[in-house]
Amino acid sequence: MDVQEYLVTLGIRPAELSGLKELPGTTKDRLTPLVLLAPWLSTSPLSRALDKFEESYPSRPYFIDVDTYYRMNDKPNDAKDLWARLAEGPADLDAWWELLSKYPNANPCLLTAERPIESAREQIAWAREHNRTFCLRMNLAEGIGSGIPQWMPALVEELAAEGANDYAVVFEFGWVQEPLIVAALAIGYTNGFLGAVPAEIPIAISCTSFPKSFTEFDGTDAIRFTNRDLIAQVQRGTNHPRIIYGDWGTTKPRSYGHASQPKNRIDYPADTSWIIARNKDEEVSFQVAAQRIVESDEWSGSLGIWGEQLIGGTAAGQAFAIDTMPKMYSARINIHLHRQAFYGFLPPPEALDEEWSDDDF
Repeated sequence: MDVQEYLVTLGIRPAELSGLKELPGTTKDRLTPLVLLAPWLSTSPLSRALDKFEESYPSRPYFIDVDTYYRMNDKPNDAKDLWARLAEGPADLDAWWELLSKYPNANPCLLTAERPIESAREQIAWAREHNRTFCLRMNLAEGIGSGIPQWMPALVEELAAEGANDYAVVFEFGWVQEPLIVAALAIGYTNGFLGAVPAEIPIAISCTSFPKSFTEFDGTDAIRFTNRDLIAQVQRGTNHPRIIYGDWGTTKPRSYGHASQPKNRIDYPADTSWIIARNKDEEVSFQVAAQRIVESDEWSGSLGIWGEQLIGGTAAGQAFAIDTMPKMYSARINIHLHRQAFYGFLPPPEALDEEWSDDDF
């Protein structure tokens, strides 16, 4: 599996899958999803979630881990039961392998919570027997992640000693207020127990700082995100040649609570910022919010992709336009994935093999 220079962590939720599905194939080829497995809506079995993901991202390899942010409600079904057996340490590896065996493009993250190094070796052996690469994903998200197993440095040494190059490393920091605050940790770990990792092994640094609240946004505001600066700092602070950019595609980990219905807004991703058009007090229409985006300095208008055309159509009052927040989320995710996949050298529209058509509207 050839890991691309953009690793995007995606939950299996409607907005993520819709935004991903509508990308041109050339864009999909330039990113590597790391998918967090949880039941698809309220359906069963759990494999339905992987089926839905592969509809949006067909015939391409990806990494898979268990979504430990997911919370079960009090309506049990087979999908939730299996998710719980995978999410609660120590994971049921036989069930994990049985599920993944039917999806040859799914490359496993090692399930390490409450498991010894022998279990990691066993999981690596399974991956290799089934022609998969594997991922050492260390979830350092505060209060959520299982962190770095104490045996991880020993495992990395073993892999280095055998000259293994069939894996990737991911440091996942989850939601952070400011990505740059995790730079020192990522540099320390990379220079420390990852110091012997071969040069070709990708080490991805992933987090998201997408806003949790929009109540203070008014008019048209730009909010900068610093994931690219984070990667540049880690690259400068280490000798490892393959430090990979990672984010959550303008999404956040699942959260549970009683959020009020959000006011209409349009979000537009630029290369290193998000442009937010909304009103703080009275509701704004999607059309007016989209017009503000189109009139902003950051508007491209020439990306040639679904999400941008949807915003342009909304501004023009077209019938297929954004009329719900979920549709807006999908458009935003679509644009962000495209911009980050081609960061620094966006192709002209004619260079893209379009996967969507007007029929989709």
